[in-house]
Amino acid sequence: MNYKTTNMGQAQNENNKSNQQCVMGRSMFRILVAVILLAAAMPAAAQVRLGFKAGLTVSEMRFDRDVTNRDNRMGYTGGLVLDFNVPVSGLGVELGAMYSHRNSCLADGDQVYKRHYIDLPVHVSYRLEVPGAAKLLVPYAFTGPNFSLLFKQDEASNMENSKTSISWDLGAGVELFRHLRVSASYGIGLTKSMEMVNEDATKSGSKDNCWTISATYLF
Repeated sequence: MNYKTTNMGQAQNENNKSNQQCVMGRSMFRILVAVILLAAAMPAAAQVRLGFKAGLTVSEMRFDRDVTNRDNRMGYTGGLVLDFNVPVSGLGVELGAMYSHRNSCLADGDQVYKRHYIDLPVHVSYRLEVPGAAKLLVPYAFTGPNFSLLFKQDEASNMENSKTSISWDLGAGVELFRHLRVSASYGIGLTKSMEMVNEDATKSGSKDNCWTISATYLF
C-alpha cells in the first residue's frame, strides 16, 4: 500500500514538473514575441549599443520549510548586453546573455551549494534625461523577466534542480558620461528553481530571490 502511494506521489510530482515546464515555455515564447514586436516598432533613429555587464549577486532561497541557513550568500554575474534606446522618448529595451554563479548555504552545516546558470534578462527601461545634464548623468529605471537556464550544479542526493526558472527584475540606476551604467536590482522568483527531498520523502520547493549590484559599459 505504501509502495503504491509512493509511486502515485512520484507520478504526481512528474506531472507537476511537466506542467510547470509547459507553462514556462509558453510564457517565455509570449514574452520573446512581445519584445521582438516592441523592437520592430522602434523608430529607425533608435540607438543600438553593445556592452559588457558584470556584478555581484546575493541570493535568498525561500523553501516551503525551514531547511536552509538564512545567511545570505554572495555570487557573481557577467556577460553581454544589447541596448536599444529611443533618444527623445526615454524608452529602451535591454537584452542580455549572462553567466551567473549562485551560492546557497544549507541548514545542516556550513556546506555551500553552488549552481551555475545562463541568464537571459529582457528589461524595458525608462531614462529621465535632464536638459543640460544628459551628457553627464541620466537616471533610469527598468523592469522585466529573467530566464535562467541551469547547466551545472553541485552534487547533492537530496536536491533536485529545475533546468529552467523565471524571475521578475525591478531596478534603478544611473548612466554616467553616456557609456557607464551603475545599477541595483531585485529579482523576484516566479517559478521554483529547486526542490529538497525531506526525510519523510516529501519535497520542499524553493524560489530564488536575488539582489544584484552591477556595472555596464556600453560601446
